[in-house]
Amino acid sequence: MPTWPTMTPRRDSPDADGAAAGTSHADRLADWFRRFAEVECPDLPLYRALCLIVAEHPGLLSVVLDARPGQWRPNILLAAVHLLVRRDPDARLAAYFPTASSTPRPPDDALASALAEFIERHADEIAELVSTRSTQTNEVNRSCLWFVAWHEEQRAANAQLAVIEVGASAGLNLMVERYSYDFGDGLLRGDRASSVRLGCALSGVRDLPADAPQPVWRLGIDREPIDLADADKRDWLQACIWPEQPERHARYVAAAASALEVAPPMIQGDAVGSISAAAAAAPDDAHLVIVTSWVLTYLRRDDRVALRAALDAIGERRDLTWLSAEGAGVVPGLRTVDAWRNDTLVHRVRWRGGHVDEQLVARCHPHLRWLEWLDGSPPA
Repeated sequence: MPTWPTMTPRRDSPDADGAAAGTSHADRLADWFRRFAEVECPDLPLYRALCLIVAEHPGLLSVVLDARPGQWRPNILLAAVHLLVRRDPDARLAAYFPTASSTPRPPDDALASALAEFIERHADEIAELVSTRSTQTNEVNRSCLWFVAWHEEQRAANAQLAVIEVGASAGLNLMVERYSYDFGDGLLRGDRASSVRLGCALSGVRDLPADAPQPVWRLGIDREPIDLADADKRDWLQACIWPEQPERHARYVAAAASALEVAPPMIQGDAVGSISAAAAAAPDDAHLVIVTSWVLTYLRRDDRVALRAALDAIGERRDLTWLSAEGAGVVPGLRTVDAWRNDTLVHRVRWRGGHVDEQLVARCHPHLRWLEWLDGSPPA
């Protein structure tokens, strides 16, 4: 077996004291990596193998103790390793990564020692990345959901839209009209000349327009907005994309290049503290739509409740729609069925003249490989 590096958490880490970093905590971390391997990576042999290796070695698990609160430990460690592998293509570990090798090697018995060697070689860099960075993604294919959902809201409100995205990262999913869309019906929609080609198997929607919705005003909010003109931040955002999914990387690279031409408006702020001021800046003659996708899962439960309270307050002042795409169990009070536990659930809340209507309107693949628009009735 390889010799694993020992990484000691900083003393200012919330997990650095003996009680938090004891055996039970190590076991919990190991279980997180095993769960990530089995639930998130069944079709990703490399990431599945890496997670299972990490789960068996407490010395390596200790590095994630310094991750920021709310960060999903497997994601942040894998992203840090991925970033450094792409910068060190001569490392033995790089031979296994499709983003670092043109002929990637399948996981084998030598993978553990290659990982150990790489972690030891880049120990300080990995510790710095894990303790200072946040997992951020802009899965551009999620714009397929907004193509459909924003059209639905535009029709329902009979008005142009003003859109705020909370947790917008680099704002790539605010640029819906700059992409082309294949919904599996033989037609290409949106900007047909765009280099960003998105694909989604769509069901449950009829008479989908040929053109993408184009909000008259838009704004992205993020705790750490990604400036795509900054090569380091651009690389980090790509490192958060799993290396065994080349189509996601291609979409990201094309969308990032498009965003450098026309950067979407972004502000720095947190979900709860910034949403009221952002909503107040939206034009009064447009219907306001606030969207979140895989954001609430990174918020504490009390922050989710506080965000809902802030949205209720906005909805008392003006008509509003909130569209959330989150994992099952994340949105408080949202009912689901056991068969949908691994799906992304699209929840819509409409505030109209003081009346509030809530519905589960769709379910989809987390990366929008497919989207099923529902008939509006609650799940059985």
